[in-house]
Amino acid sequence: MKQFLYAKPSISNLEISYVLDAVKNGWGSKCYDYINKFQENLKNYIGAKYAIATSSCTGALHLVLSALGVEEGDEVIL
Repeated sequence: MKQFLYAKPSISNLEISYVLDAVKNGWGSKCYDYINKFQENLKNYIGAKYAIATSSCTGALHLVLSALGVEEGDEVIL
């Protein structure tokens, strides 16, 4: 069976150093230092007035569903 590659990451030593720094120093309440830095950099990079970063996909999905007005009892298929 032939594989269909749809995405390939571009990871340099710079990204590896960021990950190592976060792994060594980004635990507990310090994780928000990294989240806030990412959020600010993303906002500036895309030229947006606002950006929201979360510490997990679950948190991000919760925010999106809430913003869309999804309520208890609504059916959501992901």
